[in-house]
Amino acid sequence: MKRRKTTRAGRLVWDVIYTVPRPNATQQERKSIREVTSEQVAQTNCNTAQRKLEMLMAANFEPDDLVFSLTYRDEDLPASPDVTRRRLAKVFSQLRAYRRARGLPELKYIYVLEGRHGDHRPHAHLILNAVGGDLDLMRSLWVWGDNVDLNYIEDRGYDVWAGYFTKERREASLNGKKQFVGSRNLVRPTVTYQWVDDAAMIDPPPGVQVIDDSGIKRNAYASCRYLKYMVPKRKPRKPKRENNGNLRARTRVVADLEWSVTSHTGMEKKPRPPRQTRKTAYNRR
Repeated sequence: MKRRKTTRAGRLVWDVIYTVPRPNATQQERKSIREVTSEQVAQTNCNTAQRKLEMLMAANFEPDDLVFSLTYRDEDLPASPDVTRRRLAKVFSQLRAYRRARGLPELKYIYVLEGRHGDHRPHAHLILNAVGGDLDLMRSLWVWGDNVDLNYIEDRGYDVWAGYFTKERREASLNGKKQFVGSRNLVRPTVTYQWVDDAAMIDPPPGVQVIDDSGIKRNAYASCRYLKYMVPKRKPRKPKRENNGNLRARTRVVADLEWSVTSHTGMEKKPRPPRQTRKTAYNRR
C-alpha cells in the first residue's frame, strides 16, 4: 500500500504519494526505506520548514500583499531579539487599532528576526495583508529606523519568499528552533491522508499551473512522487435575477412628465374563466 498526502493552502496544492513499510516487510526493506544520514535529516528539516511557511503564506495572503524589511539606526540597535519582539508587538497593536477604527480588514502577519548572517546587524522581515496606505503608516510607526523597504509577494512568489525567510535556518544551523512567528488569526492549510493501491500514481488535474514536479523516484523497495500546482482563480458568479420573468425598464413621457415603467416582456397568460362559466362538451350538447 501507498500513502497519499494532499495539502491545500488557498489556491496552492502540494500532493505527494509515497511507499510506507508493510507490516510483513523484512528488516532489510525497512532499513532501505528509512535509513538516512544526519545531513539528510538536517536538509529535510530545513525543506519542511520552508514548505510549511510557503503553504501558510499561500493560505492567508494574496500575491499583492506586502513584504516589509525593517532595519535599525545605530543609536536604536536592540540589546536582544526580545527587544525587537516587544517593539513589533507594539507596532502590530497600533496597526490593529488603526484598522479597527476605520472598519478595515483584520490584521494578519508573519515575521522573522534575523542577524546571524552578513554583518550580523539585527533586522526583521514581515508579511502583512494590504489595505492601502500601508507603507506610509509603517514608516510612521517604525520609529527605531529610517529604512523601511517594501516588496510584494508576487515579486518573487510564495516559495522564494519562504526560502528567504528561512535562510538563516540553513546558514546558521537552527534546526529544531522556531524561526517565524504568525498572528493567531492565520488560517491553517488543510491536510488530508488516504491509503491507495501500490499501482496508484498522481497526475496534475486539468487546467492547473504545475509549479514543481519531482517525477517518479524509486529504489528496489519504494517509490514516491510529489506535485505542486496552482489552481486557477474562480470567475465571479453573476448576480441572480430578482424575478424569473424577463423584465424591461423603459421611460415613458406623458404631458411633460417622465417616469420609469417596468414591463414584462414574456408571453402574457390569459386568466382562466370561472368554473361555472367554463364551456364543456357536456354543456354544448
